[in-house]
Amino acid sequence: MFIDAPRMKHLDLLHCRLTSFPVSILTLTSLEILNMQYNKLSSLPVTISTDLADLKVLTLASNQLKGNIIQPSLIYLRELDMSSNSLTIVDGIGEYRLLEKLVLDSNAIKSIAVEIMKLSTVLQSLSIRSNQLSSIPHSLTNMRALQYIYAAKSYNYDGRYYRQRLFEVTSIRLSV
Repeated sequence: MFIDAPRMKHLDLLHCRLTSFPVSILTLTSLEILNMQYNKLSSLPVTISTDLADLKVLTLASNQLKGNIIQPSLIYLRELDMSSNSLTIVDGIGEYRLLEKLVLDSNAIKSIAVEIMKLSTVLQSLSIRSNQLSSIPHSLTNMRALQYIYAAKSYNYDGRYYRQRLFEVTSIRLSV
């Protein structure tokens, strides 16, 4: 499929009704941006982190992915959008050392892993709207690069006042 395209940097495969990840994409070793939004993917190749090591932007929104985020991590990834899937946990997020933007809206995530603090100097935007969070970790107030947290419709309890007070002494904008 992509035999003569080893230097391809950007690939959009939106609305293609893909039910499995095309293995030929793994030969695009120079790929930096991959958009596979609105497909029916339920899994990703185990070798995606090594075969697509230069990937900087990955959009996998509106698929059928379950469980955890991609492991092992894509070390050069700057933007990850896995919204509208069935993710329940974000273990391993701290290994995404260059991640600046993380979008996990409309999943079934119940908590934000404390290891997200490893991204304190790089993560600028966290969107986790429409999930099942019981709280936002207080430690997020100490994230140095974080500018925005979008968390509307994500709580099992009514702690809106608490959340707003928690972040009002920081430069982080909280949208609940």
